Amino acid sequence: MEQRPQLQRLLDNIERFDGILVIELSRLSRNGLISETVLQYCKDYDKPILTPDKVYDLANSSTDETMYKFGSLIASQEHALIGRRSKNNKISMAKQGLHISGGIPFGYRRNDSTKRLEIFESEAQVVRYIFQLHSEGLGSRKIVDTLNREGYKPQRSEAFQLPTVKRIIQNPAYKGTVVFQDRKRIKENGKFVFKIVNTIESHDAHEPIISVDQWDNANRERAIRADQARVYRDKPAPKTGTTMLKDLLYCGLCGRKLVIRKELNGTYSIKPCEYQLPNSAEKCTNNGIKLEYIEADIIDALKAHEEQMQHELSLLEQQDLSSIESDLKEKLAHIDIQIAENQRQQTALIDLAVSGIFTHDELKVKRQALIDMGQALEQSRDKLIEQSESINVTSHIERMSQVFKLLNGFESLPVEAQNRALKQFIKKIHFTRNMPLEIRMLSTRNQIRREFPYDLSIEYF
Repeated sequence: MEQRPQLQRLLDNIERFDGILVIELSRLSRNGLISETVLQYCKDYDKPILTPDKVYDLANSSTDETMYKFGSLIASQEHALIGRRSKNNKISMAKQGLHISGGIPFGYRRNDSTKRLEIFESEAQVVRYIFQLHSEGLGSRKIVDTLNREGYKPQRSEAFQLPTVKRIIQNPAYKGTVVFQDRKRIKENGKFVFKIVNTIESHDAHEPIISVDQWDNANRERAIRADQARVYRDKPAPKTGTTMLKDLLYCGLCGRKLVIRKELNGTYSIKPCEYQLPNSAEKCTNNGIKLEYIEADIIDALKAHEEQMQHELSLLEQQDLSSIESDLKEKLAHIDIQIAENQRQQTALIDLAVSGIFTHDELKVKRQALIDMGQALEQSRDKLIEQSESINVTSHIERMSQVFKLLNGFESLPVEAQNRALKQFIKKIHFTRNMPLEIRMLSTRNQIRREFPYDLSIEYF
């Protein structure tokens, strides 16, 4: 049911309705367990299921219950049969070396007549270049940088990204092989996973872009590099300790989390952000800085924030919001009346459907209009509730008092305690220091570079 949230919502609120209206039973579910769950809800709450052909009174008619179970069984079997036919068709296509489904590999086009892949030369040259760079010892990250620097572009974006190059190197289609993995959905440790039960490979299925030997060598080398990198990652990391702003600093340009680095002299600095920008060949140009400068500014900002909250607190304590609260309550009551009327109209529509007054198309239009109106009313109600909570003086005062307590003696706390305190009321700190290229090229000891300004923006909970 976790994959059917709207159906679960319907069952959770089934007491509000007179019945469940569907075009046919298979639209409720083609899964036997879910069908049984719906049946049990309808019996427990005495709610019928209405279709254009029949009303299933499941709580009071054993005949209707039997017909419902039989219809659900047919729908479930039909669903399973369609799945088996689809899988068998894919297995047959794979054995024949035909392109099955999914995305067409970069460097190929699918011939709709033969259903085979054919080389698209302008892209195939890029694929060959990728394997050449890999054979020269370049890793995927270096290959991406090279391709973007030299102006190559993939099919659907403006720049190559790391996952794209990795997929190209690992894809056996480039050596002329079609691979289909027959998978089975099973549950392990409380979660559904897909287990490969059979792998079908068809060699020489289409013209290769890369020779078999070259592809095998590239992937053998890739596996060796991955093992070496894994050994390196598994080494104990140097102890950098906890800083006041650990896990709070984010890049103001690309939004990624920034890294705080411990220098050899024991001081800390923010590492320059060099992530590749989304859908772009460019890398983020946000520069780093010594952490002590940022920490000092954050402490000043916290003092200013505390003063601002003190001012807001005094205003809240003086305000009389009773008239606003009364007005909001009146609006909420009015919205509730409209929601009840909308539900009554939807119930009446079910009666009209049973009596055959409207055609199926007319019924569908009217039902959708009522649903849209109901959703709009629910959204309006949620907004009013949110406004009502936002003027709740008591909750505001309590929240501010908690922050005041956290800030009391903040500067004298150990850095670990400071970090824990900040995380309770600060969501993110956005840091931006976007230097022009000519300044970035200067020495780190250059005064102009050292004094280049930065911007901080604190995002509070």
